[in-house]
Amino acid sequence: MNKKTFVQIMENFSSHTIENDRAWRVYLDCIKLFKNSDKDTTEYLESVGSMTHEEKLRWRTKIAEIGIELTPIEIDDYIFILSLAIMKR
Repeated sequence: MNKKTFVQIMENFSSHTIENDRAWRVYLDCIKLFKNSDKDTTEYLESVGSMTHEEKLRWRTKIAEIGIELTPIEIDDYIFILSLAIMKR
C-alpha cells in the first residue's frame, strides 16, 4: 500500500490520534517486523488485535510502566495500524 492510500484509510477509519507521518513510519516498521520475526513474535502481534477491553487496559499499563504513555484511543489507533500491516503480509 502506498502512503496516500494509507493516510486515506487512517483518516476514514481511525480516531486520527497519530500524526500521518508517524503513523506511516509505524506501519512500515510493523511490516519489517513481520518479515524479520520468528513465529512466536508474529503470533503475539496478531493476537494484539483481538484483545478484550480488559486485556488492552492491562497491556496499556505494562507499556506505561516502561515509560510509554498512551490513551486508550491511541492504543486503538496503533492496533489499527498493526492490523493494516497484518493484512499486508
